[in-house]
Amino acid sequence: MPFVALSMTAGCAPTLVKDPVSPTVANIKDPASAQLKFWHDLPSRRLVCNDDAFHGLLLFFEQKDTNTSYADRLAELKSKKLIPPGFNGAADEAVSRGTVAYAVVQELHIRGGLMLTVLGPTPRYALRELMDLNLFPRSSPEQTLSGSDFVGTLGRIEDYQDGESAFIPAQSLRPPTAGD
Repeated sequence: MPFVALSMTAGCAPTLVKDPVSPTVANIKDPASAQLKFWHDLPSRRLVCNDDAFHGLLLFFEQKDTNTSYADRLAELKSKKLIPPGFNGAADEAVSRGTVAYAVVQELHIRGGLMLTVLGPTPRYALRELMDLNLFPRSSPEQTLSGSDFVGTLGRIEDYQDGESAFIPAQSLRPPTAGD
């Protein structure tokens, strides 16, 4: 009997996001107004797509996004090594928490624990490190983000960067003693 190869697909199809925010702000000529509209509209979204997440990450890290397309954003983030190797998500695909965590760990140069140090940054261990730092809620790297989760997480990361006391070890916050 001859061998017959069967074509089968495994796993789940990616979740697609309808009507992303980025294209709606692309036609606004004033960059400040475009940013304001983007940050205002994003929290109301049930899911954040890769295009919106990458636009938001560039605005957060660089305070601007001069790219006019998803391909340009993706190329810029890849050139800065802020996207996991082998990433091939579509613009309208819902962004994973692991992808965002990877970008944050790379941009902030977070060294992390043993697994992150030994294996290098991966979406899984980047997310675990950010959960340990209380910057991301407990979740899995493949889980998606809502608009409010994305904006809230970036807010916590900004507080972390600014040295807010919630992220400083307690022993560092003790009042000075007479010998200090």
